Amino acid sequence: MMRLRFLSLSFLLTLLSVQAQKVMYHGTKHYDAKVRQFQREGRLPDGAIIMLGDSHSEYGEDWNRFFPDVAKIVNRGIIGDDSRGILNRLNQVLPYKPSKIFFECGTNDLSHGWTVDRTFQGIVRVIETIRRNNPDTRIYVQSLLPLNERVGVWKLLKGKEDMIIQLNHRLEDYCIRHSLTFIDLYTPLLGDRPNTMREDCCRDGLHLTAKGYEVWADAIRTYINE
Repeated sequence: MMRLRFLSLSFLLTLLSVQAQKVMYHGTKHYDAKVRQFQREGRLPDGAIIMLGDSHSEYGEDWNRFFPDVAKIVNRGIIGDDSRGILNRLNQVLPYKPSKIFFECGTNDLSHGWTVDRTFQGIVRVIETIRRNNPDTRIYVQSLLPLNERVGVWKLLKGKEDMIIQLNHRLEDYCIRHSLTFIDLYTPLLGDRPNTMREDCCRDGLHLTAKGYEVWADAIRTYINE
């Protein structure tokens, strides 16, 4: 009974701490619908592994298909989400003490006209909130993905390939300095043309094909299983 009370108190304190980080946030209709869906789903499995991010994570759908021996991977990606939206909904993840979080973010921040520095600071704010509230959760920071304008052009990201590279470098350096794991998804997705995603991995200039998700799964397999 005492242990149950302690766990309940710990859950409440974590929830209140995360909520204290929140500011008024207005998401898209899809964002709001997904947040309501996650709320209905309720408690996460003990020792869950979370895929936390934007459309790249959400379109991965059931990540357990890549790792059938794990079976505790929960998709918490939302199409169109950015660092503000992810920070806003950490209260749906952190109180359940997931064992690992595979975090990717930044593409939508850049598409909103944010600078590399502002985007970097937004991502770091999410990472530091996770670390402060859940010091035992292992965080894996995943890079942004390359684009392919031959396959499709995303107007709000056009010409921002260099910004993606700069942001990836800053995230990798941050992870080195803070003893976090940085996972480079950018390089294995590159094709023959500089700074351009492989065409067999890219379905619309930005998002991944089934082959692209296989490449991603291979890149994180060691970390999923460790």
